[in-house]
Amino acid sequence: MKKILFFITQSEFGGAQRYVFDLANNLKGDFEVAVALGEQANNGKLAKILSENNIKYYIIPHLKRSISPINDILAFFEIIKLIKSYRPDIVHLNSSKISILGSIAAFVIKLRVASYELRVIYTVHGWVFNEPLPICQKWFYKFAEKFTARFKDKIICVSEFDKQIALKFKIAPENKLITIHNGLAPINFCPEKEAKKIIYSKIQPVILEPKAIESRVLSATQQDSIGRSAPSRMTNDIIIGSIGNLYKTKGYEYFIQAADILINQHHLSAAFIIIGEGEERKTLENLIAKLNLKNNFILTGRLDDAAKLLPALNLYVCSSVKEGLPYSVLEAMSAGLPIATTDVGGIPEMIEDKKTGLLVGPADPNDLAENIKTLLNNKTLATELGRRAQEIASAEFGLEKMIEATKNVFTSFLNS
Repeated sequence: MKKILFFITQSEFGGAQRYVFDLANNLKGDFEVAVALGEQANNGKLAKILSENNIKYYIIPHLKRSISPINDILAFFEIIKLIKSYRPDIVHLNSSKISILGSIAAFVIKLRVASYELRVIYTVHGWVFNEPLPICQKWFYKFAEKFTARFKDKIICVSEFDKQIALKFKIAPENKLITIHNGLAPINFCPEKEAKKIIYSKIQPVILEPKAIESRVLSATQQDSIGRSAPSRMTNDIIIGSIGNLYKTKGYEYFIQAADILINQHHLSAAFIIIGEGEERKTLENLIAKLNLKNNFILTGRLDDAAKLLPALNLYVCSSVKEGLPYSVLEAMSAGLPIATTDVGGIPEMIEDKKTGLLVGPADPNDLAENIKTLLNNKTLATELGRRAQEIASAEFGLEKMIEATKNVFTSFLNS
């Protein structure tokens, strides 16, 4: 049986880790599969679910997400040692750091062992040089991706946006690039009441008790004769939320600022939540305190099977400034939620503005607040957008479709 060795930089569970798990778990009947992972190691969720599903994994002790010359050199030799030991037919790299180290390591091995027909596949989960980084780091990553592309047999982009970026910056020739959208397995969502109960258990007593809350969102047309805004009665128990790791790329500061606008300028009574954990927690907590939103905006931390709780939300928000093709938005689509999201990365390939959700430019809390207000003020529109999004998620972004397309890439090399 042919061997595939998947590499991922972190064991902390995010979109790229889910992608690796889905591939490994669904291809283990066709290939001998294993996963190599770095930062967080056995403490990360990826390691735990791999173990639960009887998928072999290896730890690369010095593989870290951030640039660290000493650790990077040590990790490079650890990668070489693992490849030589496991001797896969395909090395499948995920994330920029491992794509650089792993592809060079594979090249060195093939130089030393000419008879070893090792193939290197790389999946781009959003180009790292599109992240909010210093110019020098952006330049470095752009150069590194372009240089190491020559050592990769195929580059899978999870969005057409990323493929076009690769062509624009001449990262790789077009014949090396292919777009395969992420795919989502059906989710067994919690009933709305049960989901709300779980959510409220996390945000109480900070937020109001789960009782009828009169929300007041002011539309541009709701002005009385002397120019004052008149309140509009909306749905009760409003929860507006997002799921994701607390990273700079998620743009959560703009979500918090949008909440401030809705609460203090438009007098909305609602709970805002972000389910997830990460390095930006302290910064976000400070912003929430500064804007006096402690009673309205809650960072819940990680919750197991968070996607199952989506029916508790009235509206889903994605405020990212950089994305590939986010699973979190696919989950919200699958739940049939109305979605207000930024127009970044592959998101417009999932959400069509005013047809399956509302799009706004990144880093613009005012426009994001307006889109949230629009969806809350127009229940008919919100329901219709959610329904259409759910249909698209089921028809276009199924897990089986992604698995089959990726398997075809693997077999095209193994059979050549």
